[in-house]
Amino acid sequence: MINQYKAKDAYEAYQEKARNDDRILGVILGGGRGKGAASENSDYDVILITTDEGFEGIKNDYPKTEYIDSLPHSLSEFREHARIGSATQYDKYTFTHNIAVIDKTGEIQKLIDEKGRLEPEDARKIASNALGGYLNQIHRSLKNLRDGNELAGRLDANESIPLLLQFIFAVENRVCPYNKFLVWELTNYPLIKFPISSTDFITKIETIIKSADFETQKELLEVTRKLALENNFKAEIEDWNGYYFG
Repeated sequence: MINQYKAKDAYEAYQEKARNDDRILGVILGGGRGKGAASENSDYDVILITTDEGFEGIKNDYPKTEYIDSLPHSLSEFREHARIGSATQYDKYTFTHNIAVIDKTGEIQKLIDEKGRLEPEDARKIASNALGGYLNQIHRSLKNLRDGNELAGRLDANESIPLLLQFIFAVENRVCPYNKFLVWELTNYPLIKFPISSTDFITKIETIIKSADFETQKELLEVTRKLALENNFKAEIEDWNGYYFG
């Protein structure tokens, strides 16, 4: 367990140092602390945005410590970081529900806001691909369960959940949360279009992960089909007409 008093003192000193360093343009507190969802084991994930010229020196002057995970980015690099289609697209959720602790130019918060959301066109592509993947996996799961292949059915059921989550969040132009923050996200920012309460949805996910329950999977499938049709994903649904869904 991290000594939270020492960690806080270390972070405050680190922040003050950055505030007075002209090479640093912005500071973002990432991880659970940045979202107000820290645990007793949370350290401080500090994202430093530097001038392009000052980047190399910052890496040496602000090293990782016992309490602080220092993550420096030059401004030019950060502008491209977590963009859709980039190698760092996976990091978009880091910037969802987040604010700059220090923003000396006014640009850093704008970049955070941009990275933490999905543009409608990108959301549409993600939702379409995820829906197709979800329908594929649940088809395989239900068919395997029907045929008595329980292990395969459970594996397929588990693989269907991340695809389902990507779809329903993208339908709302939202970045899908990391697994660690799923319950927190659904509790604090409930889905608007998905017609199941956050509590009920979490329970159904847990049931599927534990047992690949046939009826629970079918229930979520029907809700997802309806959501897809209501949001103009008819073609993706029709591609799976005639396949086995129990």
